[in-house]
Amino acid sequence: MHKQRHRVEIRGNVCLSTCTMYLGAPSVCVDPDTKFGFHGPSYYGRPLKPRQFEYWSQVIGSYYPEKLRKWYMSTGRYKSEGYYTISGAQLIRMGVDQC
Repeated sequence: MHKQRHRVEIRGNVCLSTCTMYLGAPSVCVDPDTKFGFHGPSYYGRPLKPRQFEYWSQVIGSYYPEKLRKWYMSTGRYKSEGYYTISGAQLIRMGVDQC
């Protein structure tokens, strides 16, 4: 049976939190004007124990393309309140396809 691949297009004003994990889809593109919000793992806003924090950071990071994953693991995961905001244009410079 033939398996179809669908392109995932991330467009609109914002893509926050879990939405950013779509950046790991096999055929994804982003709009340069879309704002993406990243933060570290937590339990409904409460800090995780170090071992859980490391585990869930790795899980989340595994959904991101390599350059974004490196940024997330070194910086993005440490944001516990609010978001680090990255534009689609910045992600395109990190190697994500433009729509």
